Amino acid sequence: MNIMEGKDERQRALNIIWNASNNYSLYTDLKAFDENGKADLYWNYIIGALYKHYDYNLLNNFFHTLMYDRDYIFYKKIFLLGIERCIFHKDKKVRPALVNLRINYAKKAAEQQAIDLYGEISSAYFRKVLGYETKARDIISDLLEELNFSDLNTEEVINKFNNILNKYFQPEYKEEFYLKKVKRSRIFSFMGRGNKSKENLLYLEDDTFKHKSGKSKLNIGSKWIKFREKRDNKEREFIENYFGNSIMGDRKTETVEKILCSENHENCHLHFTRGQFKNLEDPMLRYQITSKQREKNKKYYKDNYIRNTINIIKLTNKIKNALFYSSSYSIKSDTGKLMPERVWRTFLNDNKVFLRNINDELTDLSVDIMLDASASQIYRQEIIATEAYIIAESLTRCNIPVKVYSFCNMRDYTVINILRDYNEVKNNDRIFNYYAAGFNRDGMAIRTALYMMKKTNYRHKILIVLSDGKPNDMLSLPAEGIIPLRKEYAGAIGVEDTAIEVRNGLKEGITILCVFTGADEDLPSVKKIYGQNFARIKSIERFADTVGILIEKQLLR
Repeated sequence: MNIMEGKDERQRALNIIWNASNNYSLYTDLKAFDENGKADLYWNYIIGALYKHYDYNLLNNFFHTLMYDRDYIFYKKIFLLGIERCIFHKDKKVRPALVNLRINYAKKAAEQQAIDLYGEISSAYFRKVLGYETKARDIISDLLEELNFSDLNTEEVINKFNNILNKYFQPEYKEEFYLKKVKRSRIFSFMGRGNKSKENLLYLEDDTFKHKSGKSKLNIGSKWIKFREKRDNKEREFIENYFGNSIMGDRKTETVEKILCSENHENCHLHFTRGQFKNLEDPMLRYQITSKQREKNKKYYKDNYIRNTINIIKLTNKIKNALFYSSSYSIKSDTGKLMPERVWRTFLNDNKVFLRNINDELTDLSVDIMLDASASQIYRQEIIATEAYIIAESLTRCNIPVKVYSFCNMRDYTVINILRDYNEVKNNDRIFNYYAAGFNRDGMAIRTALYMMKKTNYRHKILIVLSDGKPNDMLSLPAEGIIPLRKEYAGAIGVEDTAIEVRNGLKEGITILCVFTGADEDLPSVKKIYGQNFARIKSIERFADTVGILIEKQLLR
């Protein structure tokens, strides 16, 4: 765009602002342009209406205190997101065209790949406007919940926005902070450079800001990080209140996180629990909900007691037979069945002319059973608990050490809920404590399961995963590249990540099997993740046969 065209667009922006404010003598230092440098019709209307509905002098005085913060423009853009909702609802009746303008802009913003923090916040905001699932990080969802100025006057708006800034961004208000500021590292995984980009939908021009500071590089990364660090303890407290106390101390958990939470999972946290709570009277706790689900799980099992008992007997026999054949072998001995062809060895004082059969049960085999406990399984909780119990009880009757745990994701946490440990042979009943909530980051869960299994001394290890083969988590993959783009942990990306973790486990000598609980459309995904090492349960009546064949095949190897 040449100089003349730029002037024309600035004039067009002013015309829109004047029209919205009903004040054609208004001078404004704030104008909005789209990614192509064109005056943005919708946002310039919002700016103009801002003058009409609020005391802009008060607002301007407030923003003047932020003038020397390098994130000044960013703060104004966040403010406009909050005020946009109020202005739209105030003016939509007298300006019906606003409805379509808003929808059109919202669709563009919702579909846009965010290249900086504002883009991420804006996308989540307008997805919410359209009624879409936001899939935003919890910290951004919390910010958007607070960014609502409905029914507030100008002073109240300023006070609320000031509190939001202090809570989330820690702005620098005074000139001396700016002058004393030391150059800080610009490394922040998701921040853009603040320059114009074809990927930015909204670009604000602020004449006052340019005149005073001359720079617009974003510095919000360090502030946002500080806020997140402050939230970590509260997040852990929330997770404990929701799922139960941690069975590891904070230090030990952080040590494990440093080992496991890397690459695609570097922004993840871990929580290991047994579903036990400190204070059962706390209304936030899930104890009552989980207790009710346990009752439902047990009732379902008892209502189908005969069928389930038959499945346990069948599966136990299949496993015992597989163990017998895989561990039976013959050795030369001085007792047993005579081998005529070796009788001549007695002349050499070798009395081992007999063949003795040895049935040596595998005593160095362990099985881990990991259950997908995400919300996608919420209508199958009773079935999954029963299936897990049948497998665990059958293995227990074969004297095979079994560990059973569930996994799900909430906020940035992968939660491992241990239901039954290897030495707890009489505690299979605890499997009925299984309940579903949150998302499922399968790759992180399998990585964690393999880590736990490698810490044991068993020679042979089998991991059985009950899953729908559909990894899906709200925490995106870490952004990469010069212009970092978010990649959601879902679809092909989630499947590929989980498949990589399965392959890593196989390389370590751990057998990984899947009991598939999903739909037909997810069969290609489960095949990509587990290869041929999965069994699909089409009928609970044939559960023992189907799972038995899967386990039998591995034991005979």
